[in-house]
Amino acid sequence: MRPLPLLLGLLIAATPGLANPWELIVDIEYDETETETSWRVDKKIPEALRAQADGFTITGFYVPVEAQAKVSQFLIVPDPEDCPFCGSNGYGPTLEVHLAAPMNDVPEATKITVQGQLHFDESPETYRAVFLTEARLVANN
Repeated sequence: MRPLPLLLGLLIAATPGLANPWELIVDIEYDETETETSWRVDKKIPEALRAQADGFTITGFYVPVEAQAKVSQFLIVPDPEDCPFCGSNGYGPTLEVHLAAPMNDVPEATKITVQGQLHFDESPETYRAVFLTEARLVANN
């Protein structure tokens, strides 16, 4: 066994800034409050996710929101089964992506990596907690 790759793997696993982005998104806590006249949802976003906001990089599966030859907005999900429109797992974690420049459309469920600025939606009026802007396609696997 080569000790360097093992040591590097342990170092990455122990570094909070390099935590798995999907695990951090799933760790967002939601507290829903409903009365006869109002509804709100409060969100607790993990600090490790906030720490990754600049230059946020994530790999997932492409989910188009409308049919276009060039796309500038879409969703990505950690597993094709989490697709809110076509999957069979129900509604799983999703990330809304806004590109800095449009890209050619790719087939649904294509594995891609994007990088951009992660933003946090603190509004009590929506379950959306995070979204990515000024993103660019890093890899199309």
